[in-house]
Amino acid sequence: MQKIKLKTILFDMDGVVIDSEKLHLRAMGLTLEQHDIEYTQSFLNDYVGRSDESFFRYVHENIDSSNSIEDLIKEKNAFFEDLLKELQYVEGFTDFIQEVKTMKLRTALVTSSSLFTVRKVNKLLNLLPFFDIIVTEEDTQKHKPHPEPYLLALENLGAGNRSVLIIEDSINGILSGKAAGCRVAGLTTSFDAETLQDAGADYVIDSFSELHIEKDST
Repeated sequence: MQKIKLKTILFDMDGVVIDSEKLHLRAMGLTLEQHDIEYTQSFLNDYVGRSDESFFRYVHENIDSSNSIEDLIKEKNAFFEDLLKELQYVEGFTDFIQEVKTMKLRTALVTSSSLFTVRKVNKLLNLLPFFDIIVTEEDTQKHKPHPEPYLLALENLGAGNRSVLIIEDSINGILSGKAAGCRVAGLTTSFDAETLQDAGADYVIDSFSELHIEKDST
């Protein structure tokens, strides 16, 4: 891959920074099971890269309205917190982010996860010092695949959408990044290369070691 000239990199969290997508899906499934709600794995997979609120809103409005969205999210968070002991960084992320920081590129964490989740993850892995700003579920009214989270990050960093790369692992995240007018690298931690290409990724990589960058000094 040819070197990509950049000033700013925006990172999704789950599946890009931390190897957590499977933990989120398991926590969502356990929450449904607790209320005897039947589901398929493909149903859960449709919400990879989307907010918990959107998932449980769908459940509440279309499957079972006996529990509030807020209570379902609290239950999911409790399951997720219990599963966090298994959490690790995505392989290659720490080496890559050190290279990014050495180049003095601007960075943001742009996640559909809640601030609660980000704080729990930070307590375990101390990831927040890697990023200049964070955007979480609570910071926007609209969530991925809408571009609002990435547009907010660009605004907060004082960056346009040129010399910017977004790194995502999900269809919804790629759609969000492309709608924000940015180049997007799709990392194959959650979906295969063909799926990420079909979603519109400009680059598809199996690991961070395949991503070659340099600082745009213009």
